[in-house]
Amino acid sequence: MIKCSLCRGELIEQVGTFVHEENGEVWVIRHVPMFVCQQCGEKEYSQETTHRILSFVEQPPRPVEILHVPAYELT
Repeated sequence: MIKCSLCRGELIEQVGTFVHEENGEVWVIRHVPMFVCQQCGEKEYSQETTHRILSFVEQPPRPVEILHVPAYELT
């Protein structure tokens, strides 16, 4: 059993969505393999997945879809 680095809860392998914001741009990467803590919800990624995500940000491929989403500020 793999343990969470934050709370030591059990990590379960899942596929989900990774969201990253940088320089005013928001990146949404779907179908990302990840480990999700069943206790605290923390998400952890393998080295291979992390490398692939960084490659997307450095040299983005053509998006499969352009999303239009509302943005809010908590003031």
